[in-house]
Amino acid sequence: MIRSTLIALGAVFLVTYNSSPSLGSAENTITADSVVSSAEVPMTSGTTSLSVNLAPSAQVDQIAIADVLSYSGSKPTITAPDGWQLIRDDYSLTTRQSLYWHRVEANDPSTANWTFSEPVDAQGAILLLDNVASDSPVDKTSGKTGSVPTLTANPIANAAAGDLILVFYATNFEGVGLTPTMPDNVDTLLNYEAPREYWILATYQSQNGSTGDAACPTPQWFYWIAAQVAIKRSAATL
Repeated sequence: MIRSTLIALGAVFLVTYNSSPSLGSAENTITADSVVSSAEVPMTSGTTSLSVNLAPSAQVDQIAIADVLSYSGSKPTITAPDGWQLIRDDYSLTTRQSLYWHRVEANDPSTANWTFSEPVDAQGAILLLDNVASDSPVDKTSGKTGSVPTLTANPIANAAAGDLILVFYATNFEGVGLTPTMPDNVDTLLNYEAPREYWILATYQSQNGSTGDAACPTPQWFYWIAAQVAIKRSAATL
C-alpha cells in the first residue's frame, strides 16, 4: 500500500486498508480528492434528533457517509433523512454506532436530520467522498462489539481491489485520556475525544482479499464498537 497525506479536515478520520491479513503496507494510497470534506456535531444530551451539516461544497453524485453515535443503554428507533441508506447498525450495552450513505442530489437540504423515538445522548459526523461508485457504493462491511481491552474491527473477507476501506471506532468513555494507538500505516481523518470518543480511518485495498484486523493495542476498558466498510471506487478511477 502506498500512503499519502490527506487534506486536513479539522476532525480526524482514519481509514485503514491492506492487501494482506496484516494491516498497513507501503503500497496503499489515499488520493487527495477521495475525501473532500467532513462535518461533525458535538454531543447533545437527552435529544430526539441529530442534525449534521452537508457541506455547501458538496457536488451532485458525490457520496456522503454518516456516522450517527448514540448513548443511553437503550436502542430506540432511528429515522434517517430521506435518501439515506443504512450501511450497518451496531450496538453494545451503552454505545450504538449507526452508519449511513447518501448520494448527493441537486435538491438536498443543507443539513441531514436523524430522529430518535426516545431521548438519547447523540453526536455524529458526515464524511464527503469523491470518485467512488455513486449508485451502490458499499461493497462489504464487518462489525464487532466489546468491552475489554483490544478495540478491533474484524476483517472484511473478499474485499475488492480498489475499494476504499473506512474504519469506524466508538467507545462510551466520558473523558479525554484513553486515545488508543491506531494500527500501523493508517491515516487519521477524524479523532473526536470528548465527551465520548470516536475515530474514523481510511485507505485502499490493492488486491482482492481480506482487509485484515484493524486493531488498536491501547487497552479500552469501556464498551466499544468497531466496523470496517469497503466503498467501491468509481469505474473511472480503477
